[in-house]
Amino acid sequence: MTGLSEAAIQERLREAMRAKATNQVMVLRSLVAAIKNLKIERRGAGGAGSSDLGEADITQLVRREIKQRDEAIGFAEQAARLDLVDKNREERAFLERFLPQALSGEELEAAIAKHHAAGATSIGVLMSRLKADFAARLDGRVASQAVREFLLHEKGGS
Repeated sequence: MTGLSEAAIQERLREAMRAKATNQVMVLRSLVAAIKNLKIERRGAGGAGSSDLGEADITQLVRREIKQRDEAIGFAEQAARLDLVDKNREERAFLERFLPQALSGEELEAAIAKHHAAGATSIGVLMSRLKADFAARLDGRVASQAVREFLLHEKGGS
C-alpha cells in the first residue's frame, strides 16, 4: 500500500465493513483509535496546530500494532492457544501490508556512507540524518545495527 495516511486507513476500514471482514474491521478500528490517541496526546502536549499525522507517524503506529501482535503470539504460544496464535498471525500479516517498502540493505549502506563522508561520524548524528531522509521507510533497529557495523568497520579499516 502506498501513501499511508489517515484517509487511506479510513477508506480501507469502510471497505472492510462493506465486505463484512470482521477481523480486518477490528484491526483497522484499533489502528484508527491509536491514531486518534496520538493526535490527542500531541494536542495536549502543545503540539503543532496541524492535526494531520504524517506517513512516518502512522507507520510508527502500524509497527507498534505489529509488535503488540508479536507479544500476543508469544503469550498465546506459552498458553498453548493455537487459535489465538493463528488469529494474531493473520492480524500481523494484514498490518504488514500497510507498511511502506523498507529500505534495501544497499540503499541503507549507501546512505550511511554518504552521510559519513559528509561529516556525520557518530551514531546519533547518522541516525537523525537517516530518519530525516527516509522517515517511514526506515526501520530504526535495522538502521541502528547497520550504522554500528559501519562505524566499527571504519574504525578497524582506518
